[in-house]
Amino acid sequence: MTDRYDPQAIEAKWQDVWRAERAFNVPNPGSGGAAAEKTYVLEMLPYPSGELHMGHVRNYMLGEVVTHFRRRHGYQVLRPMGFDSFGLPSENAAIQQGAHPRVVTERNIAAIRAQMERLGWAIDWDRVLATHEPAYYRWTQWLFLKFFEHGHVYRKQVAVKWCPNDQTVLANEQVIDGHCERCGAEVEARRGRSAS
Repeated sequence: MTDRYDPQAIEAKWQDVWRAERAFNVPNPGSGGAAAEKTYVLEMLPYPSGELHMGHVRNYMLGEVVTHFRRRHGYQVLRPMGFDSFGLPSENAAIQQGAHPRVVTERNIAAIRAQMERLGWAIDWDRVLATHEPAYYRWTQWLFLKFFEHGHVYRKQVAVKWCPNDQTVLANEQVIDGHCERCGAEVEARRGRSAS
């Protein structure tokens, strides 16, 4: 009789070993560590407007394959994680759940991280960012101001696509056959101001 594969026991055991050994953490340059060639793997940052779904699993599993392939070929692989948490998906999730956006966003980030850890993905959890954190967006604002100061930004009146239900301007990619991809409302054309 052969032993049966018990994923709850076996996977949790090895994930605990990887966590204790910091198997996927990469030291900063000059702080010791192996002298291996270095490489970097980064997929898109997920919106923390809910939990992971199979589309996420497919996307991040591709990064997982690349990460392990490179590790097995002698590379030191940095694979950070981040969350695209500043914007419409997070705001809509907060509205749907009837809670403050920071509370909903941070709860969803914790849930997604727990799912990613449960899947055993080779992510350096010391290197995480979230775009709703002031320590992150202060730099995007600073960069925008630098562009503005050097004349690389201007404002003008433009036609925008407006969702009357979500009360927001939509990107072209968010409009499907004249309707908001999120709520299905018919999109209106409005005059608005745009920075370019």
